Amino acid sequence: MPIISKIGARNWKVRVVYATIFGILITGAVTMIYPLLLMLAGSVKSQTDFYHIAPLPRFWNSDRVLFQKYAESKYDVRIDHLEMAWWEEVGSWRKIEPIVAADGQLVEAFLDWRREVDLPPDWYALGHAGGGGMLPINARLFRRKMYKQYDGDIDACRLAIAIPYSSWVAVSPPTDSMGYSRRYNPQLEGIELPYREFKESRPVHDRMIFNIDAVFWRTYLKPKYTSDINEYNRLHSTNHDSYHDVFLTHRVPADGLIRQDWEAFVRTELNLAFVRLQPELAAPYGQHIALKYADSIDEFNRSYGTAYRSLAEIPFPLTAPTSPIARVDWNDFITDPQACPVESITVYGPRQAFEEYVAQRRDVSAAAISPLKLPIAAVDYHDVMSHRSALRWEFTTRNYKQVLAYILLHGRGIVNTLIYCFLAISTALLVNPLAAYALSRYKLPATYAILLFCMATMAFPGEVTMIPGFLLLKRFPLWPIVAGAATFVIALWAFGRIMPNRSEVLRMTLALGLGIVVGAWGIPLIMQRPNITLLNTFWALILPGMANGFFIFLLKGFFDSLPRELYEAAEIDGAGEWTKFWTITMSLSQPVLAVIALGAFTGAYSAFMMALIIIPDQDMWTLMVWIFQLQSISHQSVVYASLVIAAMPTFLVFVFCQNIIIRGIVVPVEK
Repeated sequence: MPIISKIGARNWKVRVVYATIFGILITGAVTMIYPLLLMLAGSVKSQTDFYHIAPLPRFWNSDRVLFQKYAESKYDVRIDHLEMAWWEEVGSWRKIEPIVAADGQLVEAFLDWRREVDLPPDWYALGHAGGGGMLPINARLFRRKMYKQYDGDIDACRLAIAIPYSSWVAVSPPTDSMGYSRRYNPQLEGIELPYREFKESRPVHDRMIFNIDAVFWRTYLKPKYTSDINEYNRLHSTNHDSYHDVFLTHRVPADGLIRQDWEAFVRTELNLAFVRLQPELAAPYGQHIALKYADSIDEFNRSYGTAYRSLAEIPFPLTAPTSPIARVDWNDFITDPQACPVESITVYGPRQAFEEYVAQRRDVSAAAISPLKLPIAAVDYHDVMSHRSALRWEFTTRNYKQVLAYILLHGRGIVNTLIYCFLAISTALLVNPLAAYALSRYKLPATYAILLFCMATMAFPGEVTMIPGFLLLKRFPLWPIVAGAATFVIALWAFGRIMPNRSEVLRMTLALGLGIVVGAWGIPLIMQRPNITLLNTFWALILPGMANGFFIFLLKGFFDSLPRELYEAAEIDGAGEWTKFWTITMSLSQPVLAVIALGAFTGAYSAFMMALIIIPDQDMWTLMVWIFQLQSISHQSVVYASLVIAAMPTFLVFVFCQNIIIRGIVVPVEK
């Protein structure tokens, strides 16, 4: 019967009360949903937009923020790499603004050049390949390529590329974003070979083309002359408006400090992939090789693995050789001003190749249009606008894909968690109902003392028992327990035969005392090592939480509410205690058993600290331990994504089982 009748509900005062109640409930719902939306929005963010707190990600409806995230991802969360590509001082990802190209035809020409010309792999790095504790698309795809190439065998991968990867999670693309520097000297072996093949297969808009004019400004001119162009003009006697007017020319300037800057940078800092030598240096190069190898062709052949008959047969490379030893000799020759005159050194990179393409397109000479500033920033913005939907989907799912890949590549984590949850639910639904049934059916004098003891266990947090539990599981007295239990059963049977007239309490006390003596003193005296270790086993996970004081208390209350007439009728029909327990009690207790199962599942699924302590072996780690490991090496937005994924199983269980769970809570109260 409702508290307020239908007639009474028509009164305006009652309606105001109803409206107030619903308003309070809606407000409470909003206060719960809003933090959830903040976490969901945070799980798809990155360094660029992480500090903007909003229930919806800004890049969903803002092209500006999308462009910022794209730049951050493409340049591997390295603002210096962005500045060396765009030839701009940016400072922060959040300062990036949409770029309107001043020369639209130049942008179109660059897009055509990038698509039509097969650039040397050394002229660009692969974007979206890592950085910032995140796993962008190309890092994921490269790992997938390596996984398929070696059929998921990490040992075969380690052996082939000579890198001691601990798991597939550690496999990542090698860093080639420093390809503009002389210090970057990749060797086409090991992981570099599959990476080079992968890099060339990716779309051209994923390429970070090296802008060596910007590299010259960012790594040499700016540190030496500060970012103030006036200081540069004063020392060089020039009148440039900005550093954008200071290009790294094809040949060395005529004289002055500009010539010294060019020579110092090209000889010692610029990557050899952008350096060319003139044919007239063949003789000086031959003298350099002869001097280094003491005029011994045998020594040269041993070092190079060749079979030349004389030093005169050695070819002169106009560009940087691919062989590591030959590359070292070529570099030594270039850095020697006496052997290699600077006038015979030229620079040829992406800008020079682009100028030749534009000159051919316009039917003019390259000198007539040189220098052309590479419109990389405007092209990046064009790429974003051309792939907005795909980029929004990538940035929305990227962190979740990283978490799922991490979990799936640690396959034992999922299996271990499933086994652990199944065993935890099974033992909770067996041990706790048996204990509660005994307390409910048999009115022991100490029933309430036992219940008080069970409830008292809730007063102590689980962390208090971690160290004692660890020590107990490390030296678990299995054989003393087995021997003591067996002695108790045998002694109880024997005393029943020998002393049938004695009280049952006396016989049980004597049998219990004998079992304690055998287990605590006899077995340790006979066996040198009566204890075993349960660490790194499912027993270590299951035993500490097999019995739960709160579950026993809850079940006893529910069992007490069941009609006693059912048990009396079952006894008349000759039912045994197990039949009454299983057929009557367990069948009528499904709602509260669902609550127990959910509690056991939640406890087992979310177990982290105890699982980490008692399971040192990574092959036995559960999902929560692996997620913790992921959180320690990932960006905070990836942490949010891992929490969302980790919460999904519990959420789904509650959604699909909420009716049973509510019945388990409400029915005992109603009865």
